[in-house]
Amino acid sequence: MSLKSKLWFIYRWLIWIKDNILDNPDINSEINSFSIWKTVLWNDIKCYKFWKWEEKILYFGWIHGNEVWTVKLMNKWVNCIFEDAQIQNKQLFVIPCLNIDWYERALKNPDYFNGWTIWKTNSNNVDLNRNFPTINWSAKSQLFVAWKYSDISWWESAWSEPEIKALLELISKEDIKTIYTFHNCWWTVFSLNADKKVLEYSKKSNYKIFTKQSWETELIPEQKTWHSMEWGPENNIEIIEIELKTRYWSEWKQNKSALINSLSIKNND
Repeated sequence: MSLKSKLWFIYRWLIWIKDNILDNPDINSEINSFSIWKTVLWNDIKCYKFWKWEEKILYFGWIHGNEVWTVKLMNKWVNCIFEDAQIQNKQLFVIPCLNIDWYERALKNPDYFNGWTIWKTNSNNVDLNRNFPTINWSAKSQLFVAWKYSDISWWESAWSEPEIKALLELISKEDIKTIYTFHNCWWTVFSLNADKKVLEYSKKSNYKIFTKQSWETELIPEQKTWHSMEWGPENNIEIIEIELKTRYWSEWKQNKSALINSLSIKNND
């Protein structure tokens, strides 16, 4: 085995140890969850619900199969909400892991950080973040990873995947108008229709703002097609996308104050 191969092997195991041992927070067993539906492989998609207020916010992580640390961040957020009674001013929904079929596989195999095509999809080989029923939907499917395009499974309609069906049914049933979705790893905050929330989250987290102009000019159409960020404004729903800085940390300290602060901003503000 060459020196390069040995170093690569060691690096992969260090990532595995970090993912599974050093920072792998469990959700407090006293906190009840409910299933919003099943994934392709028939795993329950767990959601945590807190309090009863008129204004509602949804937070969710792990829509892509190579974003392990968004789950760790959401687990810590669930525990924080449960432990701090002083932040009860909204009705909150948290889905730590939407694409759960791939989570256990990613923990076992640290190659997820390569950004391989297979790691960004669900078990049907579909990019869930581009499975939303948007106006610009078309029966053409390519996956954009690492500035390259790859052919993936295509379907005759949008909203084909059980994970997205479950998510949109929850949003519709509960009439949720504000959503925070977490990804890796552009180190940015972005929205097409929630400028104040983006600005506030950026101030508290020190993440950069990815502007609407950048969305229009720096991304090519294939990156934006059927995207959740297009679906939100089309349905009068604020969607704020937070991209963590790396794939290897939950960045809890950086996000905690921003998350708590998100509860103080009125919907559609």
